Amino acid sequence: MRIKYLYLLIILITSCTSLSKSKSPSYCSFPENSPYPGGLINYSLNTERKYLEKNLRVKDLEFSICKELGSPKSLLIPIPLTFEEDRVSIFFSDQLISSIDIESRDYRESRITISNQDFVSPPNTMLERIKEEYSQSISAKNVFNLKKNTSKEMIIPLEGIMSSEYGVKRFINEQPRNRHSGLDIAAAEGRPIFAPLNGKVILAGNFFYKGNVIFIDHGNGLVSSYSHLSKKLVDLNQIVTAGDNIGLVGSTGRVTGPHLHWEVYYLGIPINPEIFIKN
Repeated sequence: MRIKYLYLLIILITSCTSLSKSKSPSYCSFPENSPYPGGLINYSLNTERKYLEKNLRVKDLEFSICKELGSPKSLLIPIPLTFEEDRVSIFFSDQLISSIDIESRDYRESRITISNQDFVSPPNTMLERIKEEYSQSISAKNVFNLKKNTSKEMIIPLEGIMSSEYGVKRFINEQPRNRHSGLDIAAAEGRPIFAPLNGKVILAGNFFYKGNVIFIDHGNGLVSSYSHLSKKLVDLNQIVTAGDNIGLVGSTGRVTGPHLHWEVYYLGIPINPEIFIKN
């Protein structure tokens, strides 16, 4: 199991995108506990006991540890959309210290029709390209860079209509596909898309399925991506600030109309972006 560490000193240096259950405003208190497939567990460790990070373990899942001056340590555990267990177990030196119930979610089905058959069953000439782009995406979503950050609260990158929510069971031309691992926001072609949080562009390209796509590293294991753009307005390694215009709505790649496909990853796991949206 991979463990990432971060430490918040005076002005907040934290452990990979972490949260705590502390009710006082702090770096580690957002996002809130969301124990369901596609969510994140925010677990506050008992302050009366000293836990050595190397002896902490979460069964079958990756996690991060957050420390903040004046607050208890907390664990942030991303829950894969495909997670089927009823609970998550946390151990210290092989001793069970907590068993967290996982809430069930009844995600709806979505059936769409793609007229271009190349996007349903790609020709052999495209397979090597698709494989390489998949590898690049995996590398980008698993980026982990320690970074000072005062907030993980995101703004909505695009004002529009949510045309497909996170977790939907997808069927394309009646063929079952992977669950929908992001949010689709429909809007007119050319509408501006904004960075929801400060970060750095770590991947920008034109992919077979994703079309024009951008990946942004927000630090501490938190990464986001933006697909199907008509135009990218940022370059690789460019630093962006929340609210910066990073691209324009489009219909590139495998789509049925102009929209933004927005994904958020924590420790490489795609999670529901809505839990990061500032209310």
